[in-house]
Amino acid sequence: MCEQGGFNTMAKKHGLAKVVLGVGAAAVAGKVAFDKFKQTKERFAKEENDSFDDEIRKYNAIGEKKVIEVEDEVFAGCELKAVASKTVLDLGLAVFEKDVYINFSSNASSVTIILPEGVNATCDISRKIAGVKNLVDNVDEEGIHTVYIIGKAVCSNVEVIPVNFYVDEEDEEDSDFVEEDDCLASDDDFDDDVIFDEKDGDVEVEVKVINGKVSDNEQKKPEASETNTDKEEAEETEKEEAEETEKEEAAADDTEETETIDIEEV
Repeated sequence: MCEQGGFNTMAKKHGLAKVVLGVGAAAVAGKVAFDKFKQTKERFAKEENDSFDDEIRKYNAIGEKKVIEVEDEVFAGCELKAVASKTVLDLGLAVFEKDVYINFSSNASSVTIILPEGVNATCDISRKIAGVKNLVDNVDEEGIHTVYIIGKAVCSNVEVIPVNFYVDEEDEEDSDFVEEDDCLASDDDFDDDVIFDEKDGDVEVEVKVINGKVSDNEQKKPEASETNTDKEEAEETEKEEAEETEKEEAAADDTEETETIDIEEV
């Protein structure tokens, strides 16, 4: 029993030691990864700053959302690196005087390159678990410059689009909706000559005006009037019956008097 208890204790200590070693290894690995990320970020920032005055600029992004805009200046090409980031290279307002190259590298990132109208685009990107879309409509015309995008993409999504690409799509969607004003009728939509044609004869229009709810007194007035009329008719009938009754009684009295006179004479 003592040997078995000692064996269990040793096993528990051995398991606890493994847990401690695992946590320590994870902490060390996390620190190493963070230090490497920090060093890479500093190196990327230094490369980009050092190339500020160069003809071929370097644009780098790591673990961030970055928008790079080139406006109203000649674009001669660039180097682009994206690591675990969402990067947009907006060349919609850039000036192109010749064919240019973009050396491209993307790792676990989403990259969008926007080109102005009148510029062709050609992609030569080696990819691994990545999607690459070139949505620029190339044209075969003299004087049209081409942007060559060369590089690699790993676990990334890459899009090359013309300027205002998504804005045009939103406009098309909005055109499917009917404005509220278009559903409302205007005075010009009605033709009085058709609705009220005098050739077919006069048109009588009955107009009923409802002023509102009738008060209780106004509702009772007709009833009171009808009651008075019925009362008057009843009084006249009673009066006529009384007159007839008086006439009958008078006639009866005359008859009795006549009979009395005849008896006396006899």
